[in-house]
Amino acid sequence: MEAIEDSLIAKLAEKFGGQPQPDDSLQLIGVDSVGMAELTFEIEKQFGIEVDDSILDVDTVQDLANYIRQRQGKG
Repeated sequence: MEAIEDSLIAKLAEKFGGQPQPDDSLQLIGVDSVGMAELTFEIEKQFGIEVDDSILDVDTVQDLANYIRQRQGKG
């Protein structure tokens, strides 16, 4: 597993509990609209990216890691 996935899994476990895996759905982990708003702010700060509305199309932890990678490449 790569650094982005590791970081996301640690953050999700801290905020929502459990032991999230890369293929886990964010919704099943417990990420609701408020949780996603908080997570978005933290992602922007931690990874130095600007999050746009397409983050709403992200379903799994791995999708979120891929989203972050794509945004970092647009710097």
